[in-house]
Amino acid sequence: MLAGVNVAQTAALARATAIPVIASGGVAGVEDIVALRAAEAGIAGAILGRALYDGRVEPGAALAAARA
Repeated sequence: MLAGVNVAQTAALARATAIPVIASGGVAGVEDIVALRAAEAGIAGAILGRALYDGRVEPGAALAAARA
C-alpha cells in the first residue's frame, strides 16, 4: 500500500491480454500515474483510493497526469 505501483508487471499484463487492465494497489502519487502512462501498454486506469483519501494525490493533478 502506497509503496509505488509495479509498472513493469502491470504493463506486461496489459500487453498480454485484450482485457482492460487497471493498476490496483501501491499508487502513492502522481509520479506513479506518469510512470503508468509512460509504459505505453494500454493500461485502462488506476485505483488511487488511499492516496486520494490521505491527500497524497489531488484529483485534478491525477486527471491531468492521466491525460498528458
